[in-house]
Amino acid sequence: MKIIVNDIPIECTEGDLLMDVLLDNNIKIPHFCYHQDLGADGNCRMCMVEIKGQKRPQIACDTFVTENLEVSTISEQINEVKRSILELELLNHPVDCPICDQAGECKLQDYYMDFGLYDSHLSTPKTKKGKAIDLGCNVILDQERCVLCTRCIRFTSDITKTGELGIIGRGDNARVAVALGHELDNDYAMNVVELCPVGALTSKDFRFKQRVWFLDSTKSVCHGCSRGCNIQIDYNETKYSAEKVHRFRSRRNKQINQSFLCDYGRLSYTELNEEFIGGISHVEDLKELLKVDKKIALVSPSMSLQQLSAVKEFCRNNNIELFSLPYIDESFGDDWLKTNDMSANFAGVKELGINSSEEEFNASLENLHVVINFDHKYLKNKELKNKKVVHFTTSNIETNYELVFAIANFAHDSGTIINCDMIKQDFYTTKYKSVHPRLVELLEELK
Repeated sequence: MKIIVNDIPIECTEGDLLMDVLLDNNIKIPHFCYHQDLGADGNCRMCMVEIKGQKRPQIACDTFVTENLEVSTISEQINEVKRSILELELLNHPVDCPICDQAGECKLQDYYMDFGLYDSHLSTPKTKKGKAIDLGCNVILDQERCVLCTRCIRFTSDITKTGELGIIGRGDNARVAVALGHELDNDYAMNVVELCPVGALTSKDFRFKQRVWFLDSTKSVCHGCSRGCNIQIDYNETKYSAEKVHRFRSRRNKQINQSFLCDYGRLSYTELNEEFIGGISHVEDLKELLKVDKKIALVSPSMSLQQLSAVKEFCRNNNIELFSLPYIDESFGDDWLKTNDMSANFAGVKELGINSSEEEFNASLENLHVVINFDHKYLKNKELKNKKVVHFTTSNIETNYELVFAIANFAHDSGTIINCDMIKQDFYTTKYKSVHPRLVELLEELK
């Protein structure tokens, strides 16, 4: 069926939420309380639209589409409603944008520029509330900036079911808080920072470290476990420093992670900033070592299909027995996003038919002289007496390995991985060139 929005016909399904139809078709509709993965609350009233045949404006987050529905999101009446709501929201807001960590990605700031621009009528002192309250789990609360959209509260009550956050007080004194003596404490707590449309909830990890307008973003996939949550990598490079990744943000994928990330995955960006210190071996030395008869290789199950295929071909051409063992942590997984399999692409290992038997690997290891390790963690604490070890790694390590080659991490590479639900996903490289070669390129040199 079709509806008409701002005189433009749009295809949709009868019964769809009007708000979702507008957002899915990239039609700008201001909103604070609505979120596609939290549902409607209806308290902010910012998503008002005019509907033909209705006497007064309606909220898009509580309107369902019907045949021949005609909607207008832009009119003088609608703009005046939004302007009035913004004036109410800003009544007690500190308006401290220059020092607010949310500046540049604040919805209140954006909507004021779009619909506000009014002369303030405020003649009374603003209500003072709590500032820089440490809620726990890397989350800082500024109660004065809060617009009481309740997104954070609904996340902890409806999604994590932990219920740490609520509203206390009434009227001007209403504020988000945790119960006395308690703190925000769950494995997904930092999602409330991303859900917050203003600067009320900020990340202790990211606070005051970088202005968002200096950051570049690249679409990628989290490599923390086999779920394969979709992410944005935010990074930059300055005149005086090399590229640095500053944070991971969730990227909406309704089928896999909706709009959320676990805190472990969100903070795993720090691994991408590890500097490789130490000597890097020469390809010619490895070519000489490959002349030994008995060789075995172990490849990380978090490598992309393209990397795994290149390693498999390299091992076949050099008569090397290849294995890949999964990273299993029975204490890590839960019944939502986190899985016990902490490798990003073990499904890809199985698809390519790479041997994953730990028993067979250890048996072969006993009788072989050269071990080639493609960034796998298994050998880190293993005794390897009388064996020459070649290590391809994305991070700095302290080892006595025979040969060490630094390779680009997944932020500096592109490829495909298969998640625990057998969904293939592509990830992309950042725009700055890695100082280390990509594994596929390095293996090409060895041919």
